[in-house]
Amino acid sequence: MRSRYSAFALAKVDYLLQTSAPEPHAIKERAQLEDSCNSTRWLALHILKSTENTVEFSAFYESDTDVQQLHECSTFERRDGRWIYVSGEFLPPLTFARNDPCWCRSGKKFKKCHGA
Repeated sequence: MRSRYSAFALAKVDYLLQTSAPEPHAIKERAQLEDSCNSTRWLALHILKSTENTVEFSAFYESDTDVQQLHECSTFERRDGRWIYVSGEFLPPLTFARNDPCWCRSGKKFKKCHGA
């Protein structure tokens, strides 16, 4: 999961396609991934829960000027010694109370950081 997050942040589209199922990928999917990578600035990844083949995470990103959140439970499969992304279920965004630590890990309370 962390390697795929890094690949999104660094726009490593080939790696994203190699670690995704089903194969082969359409040219349209490559173009969509390239557009997404180039228009998104990834800010933080929080792994919330994991099992042998699932990872629940929340990733924060900036698109244009808005900070948004992707909360997902991803399913992976082991193929030829490698973990492959199979599917993901979108979940409702996490919410933060005013006095919770900020999601960006600045050490500040949410209200004094991104909650303002």
